Amino acid sequence: MRLKHNKKRNTAFLYEVLIKQYALASLRKDEVLAKSIKGTLKEFFGAGRPLSEELRLYKNLYELNSADSYVAHRLIQESKQDFNKLDRRDIFNEQTKLINWINKSIGRDSYNMFVPNYKTLATISQIFGQEHNAKERVLLEKKLVVSLMKPSAQQKNEVMKPMNDLVYKTVIKNFNNKYDDQLLGEQKQLIQKYVLSFSDGGIGFVSFLSEEIGRIRAIVESHQTEDQGIKTKLNSVVELIESFKKEPINDAVLEKVLKLQSLVKELDENGHND
Repeated sequence: MRLKHNKKRNTAFLYEVLIKQYALASLRKDEVLAKSIKGTLKEFFGAGRPLSEELRLYKNLYELNSADSYVAHRLIQESKQDFNKLDRRDIFNEQTKLINWINKSIGRDSYNMFVPNYKTLATISQIFGQEHNAKERVLLEKKLVVSLMKPSAQQKNEVMKPMNDLVYKTVIKNFNNKYDDQLLGEQKQLIQKYVLSFSDGGIGFVSFLSEEIGRIRAIVESHQTEDQGIKTKLNSVVELIESFKKEPINDAVLEKVLKLQSLVKELDENGHND
């Protein structure tokens, strides 16, 4: 059963996107954006706000795990009753304002950010909505009950492992095809961190990348030379490293860092051979 779901009208999804974007902005030391997102979270999800009330009902469900069948069924029914008491017009209007803010301030690509529990959020949204017939709603609730009864670690392993394996193999294959080279240990570690970033919205990867770029820069700057041509090239490398602070984390940035890792390896080896 495949039912339509508008994630931009899913309050919990919008909240997760903002939280992850805030974390990324903080790690990138983009204080202006981080402050702006923090203010937006307070504005739309502060106590007593319409979206805050709806988010609470989502959290009642998607934060629950290892529940027994009775608790899962009862919680779904109670949450549906509370949901029906909310002012849908107020929520729709607030969502519209928030969507417009995200589009203008962060960008439409934000909606493509990976959210680990997205399927559960979509199911809850469909259960709360009135678009489906009785049979569809019963099947959706059954699906959610099964999810609520699973341990959270089991859910994570079931959802993430196949994707991690696929992405990891694809990135390695593409890199080897492009550069016809064997990956260094540090390059494999970088790719592994990148793959795992799909489970946390890139937070862990950005942190690791910041440290790795610092290491690369230190090595580049430690190689003093009187050769003007080499000096110019090294300076361009430093400028490239600085540019990463302004770029979104994607495959292109990953490949640039992989190439820099190869470069500093050569610098170290040449330095030792001199």
